[in-house]
Amino acid sequence: MKKRLSLILVLSLILSLCLGLAGCDQPTVKVRSELVMDEYFSGTRTVTAVYPLSADIDAIKESLVADSPAAETDGADFTYVGVEEDGYHFALRLDFRSRSQYEAIVGSLIGRKATVFLSRKNTYLTQGTRMAEDFDVSELLSWMESRTAADDKTKNLRFSYDTNTVRIGSDSYETASTVNINECTGSAINSITIKTSNDKAGAYDRTFVFSIPNDTYSADKKAIERYFLTNTLPDAQYSGWSNEGSNMIYTAIYEDIDLEKLTLVTAKLLDTDSTEIYYGDVDNASTPLSEGLTFEESLDAFSFIGAEGDFPTIQYSYSLPLNTTYGDGSVFEDGRWVSAGEWENDLYTVTLDHGAARLRIPDGIQYSITGINFSLASLGDSRFRRETAFLYAGDQSAADYANSYFVSKGVSDVAVTSQDNQIACTVAFEGTTEEITARLVKVFGSGNFMAYERKEGAFDLSVKTTLTDYVNLGYMLNASNAAVPMNYTVSSEGGENIVSVSVDGSETAYTEHSRGSMTVKNGCATIRYHGNIPITSHIVIYVVCGAVLLVLTAFVAVLLLRPKKRRRYADPLNNPDTVYESEPEQEEPEYVETAAKKTPLAQTTTFSIFELNTLARNKKFVDEINQDVEARMHAQSLEEQKQDIRARELEEMSRRVYGDLSDDRTSEADSRTENADASAGKEEGEQDDEARGI
Repeated sequence: MKKRLSLILVLSLILSLCLGLAGCDQPTVKVRSELVMDEYFSGTRTVTAVYPLSADIDAIKESLVADSPAAETDGADFTYVGVEEDGYHFALRLDFRSRSQYEAIVGSLIGRKATVFLSRKNTYLTQGTRMAEDFDVSELLSWMESRTAADDKTKNLRFSYDTNTVRIGSDSYETASTVNINECTGSAINSITIKTSNDKAGAYDRTFVFSIPNDTYSADKKAIERYFLTNTLPDAQYSGWSNEGSNMIYTAIYEDIDLEKLTLVTAKLLDTDSTEIYYGDVDNASTPLSEGLTFEESLDAFSFIGAEGDFPTIQYSYSLPLNTTYGDGSVFEDGRWVSAGEWENDLYTVTLDHGAARLRIPDGIQYSITGINFSLASLGDSRFRRETAFLYAGDQSAADYANSYFVSKGVSDVAVTSQDNQIACTVAFEGTTEEITARLVKVFGSGNFMAYERKEGAFDLSVKTTLTDYVNLGYMLNASNAAVPMNYTVSSEGGENIVSVSVDGSETAYTEHSRGSMTVKNGCATIRYHGNIPITSHIVIYVVCGAVLLVLTAFVAVLLLRPKKRRRYADPLNNPDTVYESEPEQEEPEYVETAAKKTPLAQTTTFSIFELNTLARNKKFVDEINQDVEARMHAQSLEEQKQDIRARELEEMSRRVYGDLSDDRTSEADSRTENADASAGKEEGEQDDEARGI
């Protein structure tokens, strides 16, 4: 048992040693940051990343420079410096002339809003420097880490953010990768209470309450009173001191001030230039039917010291009118928004302990509607007019809010009308489907768009058209608004013939009476219509061609149905033989007298060129036949001559063998030979006559 335990212990030690050595050998990219500026927040920030010499930097060097967001950010520059004794150096440099410019440059690089709090005070209450940033140095090089980890040759490198130096004037501070400097002394206060009331009509009330220990107040009463009096603007409805137990209370009340004045009085009384207040649609949460507004504030109490030398507690509250909807408040921490505080009725409260914070408090109002009417008109030339009308049951404030919402989105064609105790806010867009889609997305969101398709064949009499309209308003409808009637109608005003309409695939025939009326459920639907546009030029061509064909057909029919006239002379085209025949007996023969003989009429009549060509072709055909007959007769004559010669040779041979034949036989043979020759000559003459007849 002891041996087993000893073995386990030894193995554990060996494993721990191996892991430790492995961790020590892991290559590291060392990152150091240096922020240098003057008292006016003008200066530079340089972030240097040093890759170890063992790293294969050639694999990623070019891509690091090319992928840097600094190339698209004014005031930022990223370069490869070169190789030095400690490694390969890359540098990100920021140049700025103010705090707002610095925040803008950093925000562009990290992809979100950046906030910097800085206090350099030398007042009765506080002396020293405080600085805080809501971003980390690693966020400035996040793209660099990702690119390094993506390459197989450098994926094992680890980034180390160990050195972060801030120099303000002649003062130098070492801080963590997220700047947090707190080097102050002074007189402590207990807490700061800030109460804000928003009437949602553009006016605000704000009350400041500072709780100061009696000991601090008594140490230099005049200096403290002078400090708060100097930082309280004369717009205050009330400002003064009161005693509350062991503490002195300073109160300043401002009423009915706008957002700009609210920012000014807050910055003055908190003795800071870091205050920012905004009220509006931060995350595009507003819709035509509901306000999605957010009250956002950057609080900076760095000019005050808490009881233990840290920060005083801030008790923050925010109230809204009755029956206003609201959402959870949040505080920005560690690069993200974190839910904080709580609501009770219409009052929001939160406690802040870090001296500076960014707050967001959402609120809004949901308006009720009685219906939504959509209408689409085809104007011709691929242009359309799309209208959306929100109907209200006499609620003028709701219609006015929708009108102001559309105007704030840059819509010019919007109107509020009243009829039969019903108010309508109508917004219209006109143009091509691409132009209308761009406006729909801006006003109603990316789920709303239109598409138009045209199909035209080379011989078609019309262009086939299809329009699709994607409606997506469901996200802005609460339960009651989603149940109201919603109607969609289609019409044509520019010559396009609409054939059928459909909603979510259910197609029906289009009629002018119904205007393709369709029902949209829950604010979401796919509307489509099919139509056609006559092509006038194609129709004219077809009509002209049809007319020409009709005329030609009639002309040919007349020629075919008209009685044929009897030809006076022989037709050399259809019956060329008759050209050389004698004239019919019933007609008087006509001859042309010559010195030698009378010539037939057919040989003296003047023919047309077509007929002469026909005669010439017939004569050539006859000549070819005669030549063929002569060739055959010649071949036959030669064959007969060969046979006769053969017969004589046989006879000569017989005579030699059997002796001379009688004179009678000889005479008979000669007679037979003469008759054969005469017969062959006669047959040859008949064939010549026959050929000349053809």
